[in-house]
Amino acid sequence: MNALDITDEKMRADALRVQATALIEPLAGAAAETEAAGRIPAALMDRLRSAGLTRLCQPRHFGGAELPLDAAADIISILARGCASSAWVCAVYTDHAFLASLFLNEAGEDIWGQTPEAVISAGYHPTGTAERAGDGWRISGQWQFVSGCDYAEWFILGSFIPAANGEDIHGLFLVPRSEIEIEDNWQVMGLQGTGSKNITVAGCIVPEHRVLTMPEANGGAEIRDSSRGETEARPLYRLPHLPSGPFLFTATGLGIAESLLETSIAQIAAAEAKGKKIADYPTMQMHIAEAAAEIDCARLIVMRDTQASMAAMAEPRPLSVMERARNRRDQAYACRLCRNAVDRLFEAAGARGIFDGHYAQRKFRDMCAVASHISQNWDRSGTEYGEAAFKRYP
Repeated sequence: MNALDITDEKMRADALRVQATALIEPLAGAAAETEAAGRIPAALMDRLRSAGLTRLCQPRHFGGAELPLDAAADIISILARGCASSAWVCAVYTDHAFLASLFLNEAGEDIWGQTPEAVISAGYHPTGTAERAGDGWRISGQWQFVSGCDYAEWFILGSFIPAANGEDIHGLFLVPRSEIEIEDNWQVMGLQGTGSKNITVAGCIVPEHRVLTMPEANGGAEIRDSSRGETEARPLYRLPHLPSGPFLFTATGLGIAESLLETSIAQIAAAEAKGKKIADYPTMQMHIAEAAAEIDCARLIVMRDTQASMAAMAEPRPLSVMERARNRRDQAYACRLCRNAVDRLFEAAGARGIFDGHYAQRKFRDMCAVASHISQNWDRSGTEYGEAAFKRYP
């Protein structure tokens, strides 16, 4: 039975974990090919799709897994043990299925009604232009860092639109693949296989039901329901996007760090220098202990926050200001812990670590790329939390 056919949510999540675990070795074996191609090889993408791993947060109504955020993050971390680029693309498709489900129901029918396996890429930043065109909007422009664009059937693109008070507001527009041109500019040091290329759109008309504002996306069900006259009861789709979705990208870094720790311990245990086992050096033992502690802390933080957020949605109640700030803080801090651990383990690999064929070099580069994502930026997220904390004491 396909994992997506399982009715029970926990059993469905467990089955998808098994599928992800079974793909660790194939993903790792194809990592160099994925990196060289700048995209996931087609055969490997077919395996990810058929296993249901591109549909972790797609609604059940369209045949998706509709997993809780914590389960989806855990599965992404498993995939990242094999190939960070492949995990990142699956995280992108998972996050965007969740985000697309925050649009009006009619948008979901457009995306998945005829093609249930459709996946979605995005250029969130409002770099395009949007003009009123009858009952919809005409959008044009170029967007960068559009991960997984080579296989996407739909795109979520950002542009400023005028609000009722005369100010500009960040809007998100759902655009079909037929309106997209891809520029192959993705030549980078890490996450090379994500194919996070530039895309352009020239005058695409987007109907109103395929438009969502960022305040609606980030406000959670209460804001969306009040603006639409709807009531969304399913916990996953009550979550506010920014304090929730980026945990999937943090999970990619978590999987990188966990796999590098495991491999490093095995490699160092078998290594010798001048007739002495390297594993017998107390300093090396401390390096491993510190990296393991950092990675354990990162996993505990990610799982605590995602589980707590899902529990709040099930009550149901909105996340408090401090819960939102904590989530944003922890997305970046958990990533910081993982990067610290990976840096430490890469240094422990010594001069051999700089060779292209060494087990540590790709994971080091991929972790650097994960940490560069805006949602994982500690300066931004840390200061947001500090500001929210001080505002409690006017």
